[in-house]
Amino acid sequence: MTRFDVVVEGAGPAGATAAYYLAKQGRSVALVDRAKFPREKACGGGLCVHIEEFDHIVDNWDDFLESKCTRGIVYGPDGLAVDYTQETPFFYNIRRYTFDNKLVEYAVEAGATLMEGIAVKDFQVEPDKVITELRDGSTLESEVIIGAGGAFDMVARRIRADEGLPMKWADEDIATALYFEIEVGREYMDAVYGPERISMAHIKFNGLDGYGWSFSKDTVLNVGIGCPRSTIRRAKADNPGWDERQYLLDYVATLKEQGWFPRDLEVTRDMLAGSNIPVGMGLQPSAGDRMMVIGDAGGFVSPLSGEGLYYAVDSGQLAAETLDGLFEGGQFSKAELMHYHRAWRNKWGDDLEWLKVAWHLLMFMPSSLIRYAALDEETKMFFTHMFVGSMPAYKIKNRVLALIAEGVLKQDVLPLLQRREVLVPEVRSPAA
Repeated sequence: MTRFDVVVEGAGPAGATAAYYLAKQGRSVALVDRAKFPREKACGGGLCVHIEEFDHIVDNWDDFLESKCTRGIVYGPDGLAVDYTQETPFFYNIRRYTFDNKLVEYAVEAGATLMEGIAVKDFQVEPDKVITELRDGSTLESEVIIGAGGAFDMVARRIRADEGLPMKWADEDIATALYFEIEVGREYMDAVYGPERISMAHIKFNGLDGYGWSFSKDTVLNVGIGCPRSTIRRAKADNPGWDERQYLLDYVATLKEQGWFPRDLEVTRDMLAGSNIPVGMGLQPSAGDRMMVIGDAGGFVSPLSGEGLYYAVDSGQLAAETLDGLFEGGQFSKAELMHYHRAWRNKWGDDLEWLKVAWHLLMFMPSSLIRYAALDEETKMFFTHMFVGSMPAYKIKNRVLALIAEGVLKQDVLPLLQRREVLVPEVRSPAA
């Protein structure tokens, strides 16, 4: 049996970040993952600007940065669009294959022990330690185990069992994402997506809750769709022949029609990959005796956009900071580890709750919200920043709600009373 201070189960961005900061503190850390790195991960690959909080990321942009997005276009279900540009990036584009691998490398360079290609089979929490059993038959002993294994993480399930909570996320709190990446060349990317590296979204594509996206990297397009699992279940119940892979291929056809995807490139079903994304506003609680969960394992994902990389990295750092203050006393009870829970709740817990409200608003009145934003610069700015996560949602919610009310009055009520038509500027691809 090998002894570590902490075992981190899962080496994605959350787990690798926790291991990095713990190793920097001088702690012995086992970073365990069933995959071998580098590996692909279904994701749009966008980092919101809050990622600038982390020196080990911004000091190493050259390792993984693909592009900086300074322009976003969001289409509604009726074809109207809001087009927003600013001088500074409102998010950064990376590719998970490279980004995740680099975070693992940083953790190993800091002193963490990587155990890749080996899954955790089970673990037991004892009064004075945690015993973790790996699939290869080896065992690890540690003071604490951190669950960073994604939406169905085993540490999260143990906390749920201890707390008497449902053993999995409800269907409305899990989104299914499908995506692919494809090389289109710099000439096409510069001509169509421009130096601004436009990021594209289509809200409620074909009438389903969720959105499709096309994010422009350096020479690669990342294209995907994301819908709540409850929406997918209803779609299949209503039409037994419906499936999400064809839904994504239909979205590609729409991008081709609009001029946002090369017409001569074929996308096939075997190119598509998927993942489950928890959007339930965070596991309550996110700690137990000698247990913590971070990243997707804790449900730390924007319910509005599905962006979770910032929350993954930050929760990993917050977990490490909490443990740093506890090792001297050697107490790792739930009561002590709940300092971590309160830390993320105080920092961005309100954000997650408001973003859930914003999601329901956007799905309820998508065409109206996009029209209000297209016709008013302040609404456009707030709409864009809230969607990409570059402004704390709970701090701007009152202004956003006020702007929506103004939009109803200015763009709906007054034009109706005055019997005049309000025209929304058309947004077209240079290749259309």
